[in-house]
Amino acid sequence: MTTRARSLSVKRKRIFIALAAFLGLISAAMLSEVALRVYLASRGWTPNCYVTSYALLTSDAEAGYTLRKSVQVKSSGYHIRLNSLGLRGPEISKTKPAGVTRIAVLGGSSVFGYLVPEGEDSCRVMEDSLRQQGIAVEVLNAGVSGYSITQCRHRYQDVIAPLRPDIVMLYLGWNDSPFLIATPEQTGLTKTLPAPPWLNRMLARSTLYGFLRFRLFPEPTPVFAPPQSSNSAITDAGAEGFRSDYIALLEAVKASGARPVISTQVMASNERCEGLEGYLGDTPRQQQANRAIGQWITRTVRELAIEHQLLLVDCDQEIPCNVSTLGDTIHLTKEGHRQVAELWAESITSLLKFPDTDDGDPEATREVTP
Repeated sequence: MTTRARSLSVKRKRIFIALAAFLGLISAAMLSEVALRVYLASRGWTPNCYVTSYALLTSDAEAGYTLRKSVQVKSSGYHIRLNSLGLRGPEISKTKPAGVTRIAVLGGSSVFGYLVPEGEDSCRVMEDSLRQQGIAVEVLNAGVSGYSITQCRHRYQDVIAPLRPDIVMLYLGWNDSPFLIATPEQTGLTKTLPAPPWLNRMLARSTLYGFLRFRLFPEPTPVFAPPQSSNSAITDAGAEGFRSDYIALLEAVKASGARPVISTQVMASNERCEGLEGYLGDTPRQQQANRAIGQWITRTVRELAIEHQLLLVDCDQEIPCNVSTLGDTIHLTKEGHRQVAELWAESITSLLKFPDTDDGDPEATREVTP
């Protein structure tokens, strides 16, 4: 055999070995995928249980990203179901049933129910509480994790307003804290963040990828507070932007024919909060800075309720802030969701029984505001 012939033979063998190794890896991956799916099914879990955020989110032309439709994620720790309209909770009709009052709750992950399984978020608990009182209601959980006020407005106009809600509860503000402290060099910060990259969302369809990416090599626990920076003070432009974004959302709700109700949030920034300081920052200075940001948001939300003569449900004032109600800076525990839901239900009962009550009437407001 000539030298050239021997060289070609060696090359063919190498190609064959490489091809065999590649096919072996593909076969092993496919077998592992099947085995993992069988295991998860035996536990009653869904194949996407390792990739929660990627499984739930999709891109949106206006809001940047939104929730997918008809998706379920279940594991030992949580259970999330998105209905055919992309709302967390049971299926509902696009057409509001006769004699039923629809209440929509707008906000981020605190509304969505970041830390609680199906049926234990504030929306479901409030709905159950009101129905037990004989009030025919549907409560729509319109929360999306990470949503800014601007994204909530887009979602309301595109998804929620067509469902003809009668009352819209606003439980939001904290997710806009990065925009409040933005420096002039950061004025380009987008208020409509995009969905996770397309490739990541495609890979997330693989259970094996989810297991390797998020179970064996998990990401650090997210921090739900503005990071340490040289500027943690609220800027004039940031404050004005917050107020204008909030007012634009109120106007969108009113334009749809619904009645807005404003709720403050339970946050670790409350000066009476106990045991949650560490979530506000790594240093006392940063904790104090973020506490000031949260307290500014709460004061501003209260002021907006007064200026626009709207019912205020002051969760910040009425609900204890401690490890029993909050799991971190902002996310409610099961007990926190229960207490918030009960306060919401108590506060809006008079609006449901006497829908023509004038929000601007001091006597009417005094009766329904805690």
